Amino acid sequence: MQQGAQIIEGTAQRADIYSTVQQEVEFGTNALKRKDPETAITFFQSALEKLSVEQPFYDHLVHNLLLSYKLLIEQRLKSGDTATSLDFLRAALRLEIKGEMAEDSGFLQKFAGEYQGLSVIFLQSGWAEQSLVCCRKAISIFPGAGSYVNLTNALTAAGRPAELGDLAPDLRPEDLGRHIFIACAPKSGSTFLKNLLVDLTGYRDAFMVYSPGQFEQEIYLPTLRDTACIDTVTQQHCRASDANIHLMQAFRIRPVVLVRNILDSVASLVDFYDQGAFRHSYFRGEWPELGPEAKTDLLIDNLAPWFLQFVASWSLAEKDDRLDVHWLTYEDLIADKPGCVLRVLEFYGLGAARRGLEQRIVEIESQGRKNRFNKGVAGRGKRCLSEKQQERIRALARHYPTTDFSRIGL
Repeated sequence: MQQGAQIIEGTAQRADIYSTVQQEVEFGTNALKRKDPETAITFFQSALEKLSVEQPFYDHLVHNLLLSYKLLIEQRLKSGDTATSLDFLRAALRLEIKGEMAEDSGFLQKFAGEYQGLSVIFLQSGWAEQSLVCCRKAISIFPGAGSYVNLTNALTAAGRPAELGDLAPDLRPEDLGRHIFIACAPKSGSTFLKNLLVDLTGYRDAFMVYSPGQFEQEIYLPTLRDTACIDTVTQQHCRASDANIHLMQAFRIRPVVLVRNILDSVASLVDFYDQGAFRHSYFRGEWPELGPEAKTDLLIDNLAPWFLQFVASWSLAEKDDRLDVHWLTYEDLIADKPGCVLRVLEFYGLGAARRGLEQRIVEIESQGRKNRFNKGVAGRGKRCLSEKQQERIRALARHYPTTDFSRIGL
């Protein structure tokens, strides 16, 4: 009888607790609707203290508490009370989903989304470091594809390098393979260099894009993740965008940046498009009907600005010490292929015997169609482009007064 009385008494006590919790949740919810987060926090915290992690509503209360913290932080930041905002941020970052909703991806995505919202609030208020902390908290909860927009903005604003955990939380730095990455301007001998490096190292030829196509070849995170743990050689036409830099930082990729005299590049591109590459362009409908001068003009207008952006972006990444960069020019490559390749290998902590390297170069050069590069020719641009066309290209450099374009002949 005594044991039964204890059970009845315990059940009644739990009912009273649930009734109180329900009432506090209602009060907290109403306060949140009235934009009164302080009152909401008081009631939600009181309700949470009466529940254990195993009880059904625990995680939902944690979510409501986060909503309240978020609203309070936003209000205090707008009023200039940063000290209180930072105090409540620390409290918000301690919240965890530990109960039955910990396996519910939809719930976790919503919970992470509130931290992403906090990240935007802090970034808009000029608090980049706090924005980055919120981004990383969100990614630790649910690393959705949309997380990386805010992450890129926060990393850039804070001037911080990306970490592997930001982009691949399931990988460890020691899991990563070795990656040779050639960031290259078109028609700069990059296919030849890539094929030679694949042959010499035995690394996998890896194209880290969503799909090749209309010129720009941004690094694509899912493809990068798939090849992260193996040794690779990559050749891509990509600028040093913040996103590309962050991916390289996180996955420990140090790029070789391969460039060529821009006048020669334009002349070579005209040939390349005439050979069929125009079919992958946005002006594929017009190209076959154009004369030689009009084709060159079209490429100068559409593609020459990209070449300057390419050089300016990688120069700035190096100047700001965001990445360790090894510059290589087409002209140096065709003048001393073994020496240039040996220096590339040295940049990656690798080596090769010069005599064996020279033999492999001869063999790979014999595959001219595959490599689109044989002996190489420098100086074609001045012969193929008119003075007016050359001057139009040179004039583009005025937009980048702090960039040295001597590497591309300007």
